Amino acid sequence: MKKLKTLNLLPILYAAYASSLLAMNLLATKQFDLWHFTVTTGILVSPIAFIIQDVTTELFGYQQSKRMIYTGFTILVVATMIYQLAMMITPSTFWPHQEAFVTILKTTFRITAASLLAYLIGSLVNAKVMAQLKTKYPDTLFFRAITSTIFGQLLDNLVFAALAFWGVLPNNALLSMIIGGTLFETCYEIILYPLTRFLIHTGQNYLGDELYDF
Repeated sequence: MKKLKTLNLLPILYAAYASSLLAMNLLATKQFDLWHFTVTTGILVSPIAFIIQDVTTELFGYQQSKRMIYTGFTILVVATMIYQLAMMITPSTFWPHQEAFVTILKTTFRITAASLLAYLIGSLVNAKVMAQLKTKYPDTLFFRAITSTIFGQLLDNLVFAALAFWGVLPNNALLSMIIGGTLFETCYEIILYPLTRFLIHTGQNYLGDELYDF
């Protein structure tokens, strides 16, 4: 079968990507202080999603990465709808955790919309920058991976903070959230760069002549 290795590898990347997005969406409900910055625990997972985007873009090109991002967006929308339905269902009389359950899953429409739009913009920019830089700097994987992360994460944090909390939180808190999140996520990806490089090289060796040609 033509492109058999591609058909074997892509579902793994899609599954890992979807899992990281769902985890990130839930973890974003908790905030904590990181040095002088306020960030959400979603930053523990978001760099992993960007790494998977980088791997997909590097191996299969921007169009495939874009399809993955749109698929992830759809999954997040469906998950949000299911969360809303689950919260509406009346719990059993002997189950005392409804309030805690709602506290974790409930968000306002503004925050939900901000999160989805921030994800879409940041992810598409990350993948686009990664792809465009490859045409100019094909032998500088580290530079391409980290630069795309900076642009993608910065826009993700900027759009989310502005749409979700503008007028609600003071401007210094918004700036802290944007800068702190971007710095941490970029440093996180720098630390995990050996993993990114390993996954890309492993994928290239596995795909062989099925490797996407930019």
